[in-house]
Amino acid sequence: MKYYHAHIYFEANDLNQAYRLFETTKTMNFFTKVKFHEKPVGPHPTGMVELHFTESCYASVESWVKTNCGTLIAMIHQDTGDDLKDHTEHIHWLDKKLPLDFSFFELIKTRPDLRINP
Repeated sequence: MKYYHAHIYFEANDLNQAYRLFETTKTMNFFTKVKFHEKPVGPHPTGMVELHFTESCYASVESWVKTNCGTLIAMIHQDTGDDLKDHTEHIHWLDKKLPLDFSFFELIKTRPDLRINP
């Protein structure tokens, strides 16, 4: 079975919208885990709602995110355990793109305790 993450990014002025989105996702059966990061973590440049799901839900999640994200930027990537590949080769931006901090992937080689999803 393949696993995926969706990341829905927000700036400080979108905090309320992002939090409402997060609260909604907590009640949905598509997601195996949902997280709310108010500040940037790992390679991600802004706060985000992080959604974990399986391959069987991919089409439904992609459609739901496109319909419910509004002006927030979103991407989906496979979760293979190889963070660099997951955030480069396996990434699918749903509209606009944001730059990720790829230096983070070098850092976690020597500091695996900094991984977001160990």
